[in-house]
Amino acid sequence: MRHNHPERINTETSDLDGSILELAVIDAATGAVLLATLVDPGDVQIHPAAAAVHGISAAQLIGAPDWPTVFSTLAAVTADRVVLAYNAEFDQSRILHDCHRHSLDPLHLADTERWGCVMVKRSQAEGIEKNIRLDGAHRACGDAEAARAVLQGIADGPTGTPAPSCGRGAAHRRDVVATTPSGELLADASCPAGAASSKSSVPGSYLHR
Repeated sequence: MRHNHPERINTETSDLDGSILELAVIDAATGAVLLATLVDPGDVQIHPAAAAVHGISAAQLIGAPDWPTVFSTLAAVTADRVVLAYNAEFDQSRILHDCHRHSLDPLHLADTERWGCVMVKRSQAEGIEKNIRLDGAHRACGDAEAARAVLQGIADGPTGTPAPSCGRGAAHRRDVVATTPSGELLADASCPAGAASSKSSVPGSYLHR
């Protein structure tokens, strides 16, 4: 199958095995934000350790779109695309988890061949076996931008200078997620490409999610 430019996706969740609270998708080639939104997880509780990292509270999620609404847009913006994630196994598992929870067909996002793991590529490029920390913002858009910078660094080689990533200061709020009059989600342009990144994160731990 032939795909268009790949996309970078990132999620923030209620727990390591919990539901998605925030999701962002950016174009890996241009950095354009295709989707950035908080997600109302319904009656799912946010684990205190996770909240301490990403800073997302239940109060912030009031009025945010639910997973079925977000997923319809996610499926549309990722159609015919390769999906890249820093920890692809984790992000795909959370998407499949929430689709199952809402009895939704995950469509092409269930196909592992449509996913690529930036963390694995980075380790391969640097010739090491361990997982490498991601310099991100612990928020969906910031971490997506940080992973894109990692990809640019791999492509540029040892002398390349990755682009900066957007940080926690980029307005990741419910009120900046644009919608049409019918409630359809639109891309959130609140993630400036030049914003500074914050602390790094460790894949597979609360420091990452």
